[in-house]
Amino acid sequence: MNQLTALMEDGLKNGIQEKLFPGGIASVSKAGLEIQTATAGNHSYGTKAKQVTSESVFDLASLTKVTAALPAILLSIQEGKLLLFDSVEEYIPEFCTGQDAMGKKQITIFHLLTHTSGLPGWRPYYISYKGRSEYINAISQEPLIGSPGKQVVYSDLGFMLLGFILERVWDTDLTSLTQQLIYKPLKMSQTGYLPLERGTPIDSIVATEQGNRIEREMGLSYLEEIKQNTLPKGAYAFTPEELKELKWRTEVIVGTVHDCNAFYGLDGVSGHAGLFSTVNDLHCYMQVWSEPNSDFIDPVLKRLSAGLQTSSMIPTRGLGWEASSTGGTMEQKLHSCSGGEVISPEAFGHTGFTGTFMWHDPARQSSLIILTNRVHSDSNRSFFTWRKKFCNTVFSNSSFTEK
Repeated sequence: MNQLTALMEDGLKNGIQEKLFPGGIASVSKAGLEIQTATAGNHSYGTKAKQVTSESVFDLASLTKVTAALPAILLSIQEGKLLLFDSVEEYIPEFCTGQDAMGKKQITIFHLLTHTSGLPGWRPYYISYKGRSEYINAISQEPLIGSPGKQVVYSDLGFMLLGFILERVWDTDLTSLTQQLIYKPLKMSQTGYLPLERGTPIDSIVATEQGNRIEREMGLSYLEEIKQNTLPKGAYAFTPEELKELKWRTEVIVGTVHDCNAFYGLDGVSGHAGLFSTVNDLHCYMQVWSEPNSDFIDPVLKRLSAGLQTSSMIPTRGLGWEASSTGGTMEQKLHSCSGGEVISPEAFGHTGFTGTFMWHDPARQSSLIILTNRVHSDSNRSFFTWRKKFCNTVFSNSSFTEK
């Protein structure tokens, strides 16, 4: 075991000892060198839980946004199926039939990818709605919380819409589309939606939460906002009875998507969440972004996606990706960047709610992937402090210093 692998293993073990997650895997690739990987812990806290290995399948949560929706949109642009600045209305006319219709007519695919659409970040639509048409109708009735292009609000709703657009443009479901466009060509055999339906053994899939406690509490908090009348006029609302009657999962969630909008509302498949994968498959995907000679995605589109597209607005976004460059104060810059404090201004990446993470730093020609199941524990925000320290340790290691 070399120094960097030992450092990563120690870092994972520290997270386990702090009870931030029961197990995890961290892996680094650098141009010209072999991929280095460290594992620690188990799939769950169960007494018979399997150890985490490079074959362990994780619920990627919001890494779905940049591993499914983003590349599918970019490949659609290459194929002439759509344009970056096309309006959402062009593909989903009913999107502009409800609240703030005139504002929504201005929203483009670019706005959705950069989280600048003015749509709210999250709504528990799954309490009342099911299926694509009901979700589109719900979003069409949702008032905007800002003008398109004037603020960054990280929005699951925007990436749901991107998934719906892709299905209409290609006239097929997102599961089949992403397999044909992305995962089969890249030989990412362990990546996809609905892993149990794809034949993935359940004992190879890492557990997430015990039931849906987190989102149930989020629903309760949202219900309190309804009672206090603090939401924008016309925002989605539901009753205490509807919240109570939902058949909340109480078992340990394994093999079905953790996210409730994806699970209850969208049959496990969405542009914002639902994807499962392994660390090896994710390295295959990151090579698309890190290898200069890779033309799977057009180089200009890659530069646009990885580069800062939101000017001095905070948090900073590229197309899909979080971008490390930012305006504002140094404190704002370091606080808003989930990739740590020693990455270069050209670095980009993304995180997932379940405890997943991947970043690429062009200055170091290196990619870091961390997969954990932090929602399986009662972890608090110290997980995010742990992750930043972990990133700092890895990226500042002598094996990966800037040239």
